[in-house]
Amino acid sequence: MDRGENMSHVSEVAEAIPRSPLARVFDDALVTAGSRADVGERVAAFVDLARRYQEPGRHYHTLRHVAEMSAALRVLLAADRRAPAACAVHVCVLAVYFHDAVHEPRLADNERRSAELAIDVLARLGCPERIGADVARLVLATASHRSTHDDEALVNDADLRVLARPPAAYDRYVRRVRREYGWVGERAWREGRGALLRGLLDGGPLYATAWARRNWEPLARLNVTRELHALGRGLDAGP
Repeated sequence: MDRGENMSHVSEVAEAIPRSPLARVFDDALVTAGSRADVGERVAAFVDLARRYQEPGRHYHTLRHVAEMSAALRVLLAADRRAPAACAVHVCVLAVYFHDAVHEPRLADNERRSAELAIDVLARLGCPERIGADVARLVLATASHRSTHDDEALVNDADLRVLARPPAAYDRYVRRVRREYGWVGERAWREGRGALLRGLLDGGPLYATAWARRNWEPLARLNVTRELHALGRGLDAGP
């Protein structure tokens, strides 16, 4: 079977797979973005993303995270009073799906690799070049969670929604992230995680949108501060 026949076979198989709500949202965003690919090719693209989020070693950066981030994005969009033209919703949705597509804790450039993947996949699916560029920009913004555009603020705040979960849910999130870095020694983990949290707290508001600052910021700061104190106590206790 040559490459063309193989791709055709993959599309036929993918088209026959029952589509989950996550798959339908992804497909709707692709169609709105102007994808010229057939439905089988679009579903095959989602299947590849889903497999990436199900890779061994992922405990937080999974499809659950994509689903929760998508829900947070919907909340933020519903609360946003600006005209729809001020934000391309389908671009934000696609950025949510691609932002952690490459996740290797030992690497420092996962967002760049995820952005490059987004550009490649969206081009192969026949989306206009500007769509890939905008999705890549949003994915890259999640590396620092610093927002210079309205759409970056929406995606970054959706990504950081977990910080404002109730304490028990926040603690589960922390445990899952720690498992992804299981190869890191305890002291190195506490120092690295502590530096990251202090950077968040000292960098101004955790959230970029006014609604998230009003509704998520207070609890998020309490959670982050609480974790930071726990990390410090562990360091004080010695190795």
